[in-house]
Amino acid sequence: MNWVRQREWPWWQAGLLLGAVSMIAFYTANSPLGTSTTFVRATGMIMSLVVPEHVATNVYYKAIKPIFDWQFLLVIGIPIGAYLSARLSQGAVHFSTRLPEAWVNRFGSSHGRRWALGIIGGILVGFGARMADG
Repeated sequence: MNWVRQREWPWWQAGLLLGAVSMIAFYTANSPLGTSTTFVRATGMIMSLVVPEHVATNVYYKAIKPIFDWQFLLVIGIPIGAYLSARLSQGAVHFSTRLPEAWVNRFGSSHGRRWALGIIGGILVGFGARMADG
């Protein structure tokens, strides 16, 4: 079990493991690993609480059902796995609330600006992932 607690994994080990997980996903769920559809499904679930008739008649939501599935668990597991990986890496990752110097030099130390740019960046990444079909 010491291999799990390495300071850092070589790129090829992580790549092989990710490839193995991806193959398992293809064979067991008949679907590739992905997260962007989960956010669309979550939006559909929230919309069905407010305007259920729109979700029921929407062509996209007829094809991609807004349901809780294994990809939701993947999305939930990503930050949990990242946290556990950082904790198991024998101190290679240090948690801090201090902003990187490059960020402060470019954008300043405003928490509001940091949140705004993070949200805008997340929206752009999500939009790009949906446009590229994942």
